[in-house]
This record gives sequence, C-alpha cells and structure tokens, in this order.
Amino acid sequence: MIDLKFGTDHLDWGEVCEVLERAPLGKREPESLQKAAENSYVVCSAHKDGSIIGFGRALSDGVYQSAIYDIVVLPEHQGLGIGKAIVKALLSRLPQGSGPVLIYVVPGKEGFYKKLGFETLLTGMGLFWFPDEARKKKLIPY
Repeated sequence: MIDLKFGTDHLDWGEVCEVLERAPLGKREPESLQKAAENSYVVCSAHKDGSIIGFGRALSDGVYQSAIYDIVVLPEHQGLGIGKAIVKALLSRLPQGSGPVLIYVVPGKEGFYKKLGFETLLTGMGLFWFPDEARKKKLIPY
C-alpha cells in the first residue's frame, strides 16, 4: 500500500535526494532541497513500508499562477500510478482557478503530463546561469 504524506517534518533529506538522483532527476544537496521544499506551497511524498519512494512539490502565489517541481518516483515503482497520485495530490492543494499551473518536464516525459491535462506552452523562456550545462541536459537547444 502506498501512503501519501504532506509537509516536510517527516522527511529525511538524504533519502529524498537519493530518490531524485535514482529517478533520475539529478543530484541535489540535502540542505538546499530541504530549504526549497520548506519554501514551497505544498510538498507531497509517497511512502511504501515506511520508505520514501516518490516526491513532488509546488509553488503558488495564491492568485495568478502555480508551478510544480521535482516529480519523482523510484524506477522500480514507476508505471504504477504513484507519480500521477503525487501530481493530483499537489493539484488538489493548489488554489483552484487562479491561473495556469506550470511545470518543468524532463525531455521525453511530456506524454505523462499530457495524460494529466497539461498542455505544451507556445510561449516561455528561461534564463540559465549556466547555459552550456542546460544545453548538455537538453533543456535548451544548441
């Protein structure tokens, strides 16, 4: 049975970082991820047999828009609806009708979010402090 929990008090940040790295969403430092999560509007984690197997968080200004970040599920638990449950849990806690909910998507994972109702944006830009690194990760074109 999968248990979804909200908040940050119960999380071991080293374990959360391991989930992100194995998912793979990249390497994070526990202190930085903890700070980002604690500054988020809502945090949701998925647990099985007392161990964390998934994670996600969202930001919101409460009026105009929200954004979802860091949706991850351990590879051995992917395809079971856990990521979908995390996204839906986050959406349920965000202000409704306050504008779009934006999301960064790992290249190749767009179909997962389209099934949840997300649509590709026609407009959008990003300022990357390390553009060469972003190009290597295929976040921006060469």
